[in-house]
Amino acid sequence: MADKLASGSTVTVRSDDPTVFTNPDVLSHLAKVVWQDVDGNLAFTTESPKVAAAQTAWARQMPPTIFELVEGRLYHASGFQLCSTLIVVGDDGLTIVDPGENDDRAAATREVFAQFSDLPVKGVVYTHRHPDHAFGAAGWGVTQEQVDSGEVKIIASENFVPNLVEDTGVVGPILTQRTAYSGPYLGPGEDGWITIGLGPDFRTGPLSLFMPNVLVDEFEPLEVTVAGESMVVFGAYGDAGTDEICLYLPEHRHVHGSETIQGETFPNLYTLRGTGYRNPTLWYKGIDRLLPYARKADSYSGSHMRAWVGNDFIVERVTNYRDAIQYVHDQTVHHINRGYKLDQLAEAVVLPHQFAQDPWLMEFYGSVAHSVRNIYAGLIGWFQGDATELARPGFFELSRKYVAAMGGRDQVLALARQAVADEEFGWSAELLTHVTRENPDDKEARDVKAEALRQWGYLQTNIYWRTLALSAAGELDGTLDRSAPWNFADPVIVAALPTTKILETFRVRLNAERATGKEIVIGLDVTDTGEKATYHVRNQVAVFHDTAPDAPDATVRATKAAMLQMFATGKAPEHTVTGSEAAVAEFLHLLDTFEPNKIDLVLPND
Repeated sequence: MADKLASGSTVTVRSDDPTVFTNPDVLSHLAKVVWQDVDGNLAFTTESPKVAAAQTAWARQMPPTIFELVEGRLYHASGFQLCSTLIVVGDDGLTIVDPGENDDRAAATREVFAQFSDLPVKGVVYTHRHPDHAFGAAGWGVTQEQVDSGEVKIIASENFVPNLVEDTGVVGPILTQRTAYSGPYLGPGEDGWITIGLGPDFRTGPLSLFMPNVLVDEFEPLEVTVAGESMVVFGAYGDAGTDEICLYLPEHRHVHGSETIQGETFPNLYTLRGTGYRNPTLWYKGIDRLLPYARKADSYSGSHMRAWVGNDFIVERVTNYRDAIQYVHDQTVHHINRGYKLDQLAEAVVLPHQFAQDPWLMEFYGSVAHSVRNIYAGLIGWFQGDATELARPGFFELSRKYVAAMGGRDQVLALARQAVADEEFGWSAELLTHVTRENPDDKEARDVKAEALRQWGYLQTNIYWRTLALSAAGELDGTLDRSAPWNFADPVIVAALPTTKILETFRVRLNAERATGKEIVIGLDVTDTGEKATYHVRNQVAVFHDTAPDAPDATVRATKAAMLQMFATGKAPEHTVTGSEAAVAEFLHLLDTFEPNKIDLVLPND
């Protein structure tokens, strides 16, 4: 199926044959199912003209299921939430690999699994920091006391906490909103998400986060024993970048590939919800670290998939995944070196037959078209070499001039309506971008653009393309329910992270205009953790030091919880300030607060 995109060029977005999911060769390599709720699929599985047939077929593969990989010892639970959970049954306890997105979802998985083992948890592995993986350990019965005493091992990459701090504190507000637009705001249904790409759905709920007490070096495998079960935990760059870790269980000849092999789909070499550069070269080299273990494995599981069996099948799948990533990277660079621009790359680089026909490389979650643009930007930056990009009029002025050049607002609207009638939905949306940028309150233009994006979204087999289009349509016509986004800066997460690391991230909230000509030195004394820090406002930046100041204008002495509350409310707790209370008040006044669900992604923000 070919859809007309905003540029007016034609990019093929495959509508894959849904019968691939009933291929006997594919099904024969799924692990043994020991429990399944066929009617309990959390994905939207009803056929609809608003849903690509292949998306419906894919969603039907996601009912809650427990696979048995080694009888009595090794199980894989998929379909209970967005992530899949590997459960290792040891001599006197369980190891839970990826407890999940919240405690309720984890507890539901635990309740079903109790029929196979009700042993207590002795180990938890966070394969990486993303919000669907590490925030449900309490739902499996883990307590802070058990972690503090060492009774329960919490295993994660040495980069887990630093990378989580970056997501939570630095770019948390915009990641929260962009993630919400990619599914959670919509809810399931023919007008919303079908799946959340890598699993049936994602829901907010009560969270838990325990800090790791066993750290894995990014480059040095760790041999560890939990409840009598030995495992090798090793870093292998993937979806989460440098904090991705995988596991090999030698006694059971089993490998867990986390999101180094992202799932039953082409990987998100770039995620449209927003991320730092995911380096495809490091990714396929991460798979090179995984492959030697895969070659020794009889079974395979991952963080977003059903479990596989059969050594030859496993090696072929992992090898294809690796080679497809290298192919996309290398051919993108090949065309960059020929002078191709971003949108040209999206047309020129497509998967060859051997990958396009692999049932685990279909573009349901990641897509080549949005990945190649990321490779371009990651390698040589946003500038494409044409000085027009530097010389063009400003953001709003450009749209005003385009609208005038096309004959004015009414003429552009007429062209956009005709484009919708001609099913050139992307072209219609592109035309109306300029009208709605020039006048964000133009309801008629917003409604037509919403219809164009909604109809375009219904056609997509890639879940991100679908959900972002439908959410954008809801923003434009006012139907988007923004009441329940995921919060990257959830208080439970913030409270668990190292205090000074979180405090440092508040520097990006400084309002430079209000800080003009200001110089203030504020000391921060966290009384219950013993941490001390300094904020020095100067030259319209907030400079952070993780040491106490020599001569502050004021010092705030408070517990961690009270200190974080101060930054959240903009008001110092009573009886905590030594020195100038006015200086503290002025400092806090210089910091903006962000409300993620009020950020627009389509219309311009103030």
